[in-house]
Amino acid sequence: MDGSTDKCRVLVIDDEHIIADTLKQILELHGFEATPLYSGESALEWIESFRPDIVLSDIVMHQVDGVEAAVRIRELHPECRVILFSASALSSANRRKIVTLGFEFLERPLHPKDLLAHVIGNANQDSKTRAQARSSTG
Repeated sequence: MDGSTDKCRVLVIDDEHIIADTLKQILELHGFEATPLYSGESALEWIESFRPDIVLSDIVMHQVDGVEAAVRIRELHPECRVILFSASALSSANRRKIVTLGFEFLERPLHPKDLLAHVIGNANQDSKTRAQARSSTG
């Protein structure tokens, strides 16, 4: 991540608290501002006041799953990048749906190096987009 930019804000959503909290810690150790939430519902409530640059979400959760939450978050914040993950096997149709929606997909278990590579890649792309937006308005 470029040290000259503001901290990239990552929203981590997983109904397994230990996973959400661990991902938050890993991301914060690498310079991200990370916030864990433990359900798709809480993410949808919280997203009104928080503008994440990246959403990192488990897919399989109760009531509002990760895909549904990501779609609704993207409706509110179209610039937000979404990375979905799951330990459950996904059908090829579900994988295609995720890609068609413009989301990335990672399989769990997530090795910290792989996770960071995806998040940093998205953060770098996001900082370029923000820089272009600033230069076109300034």
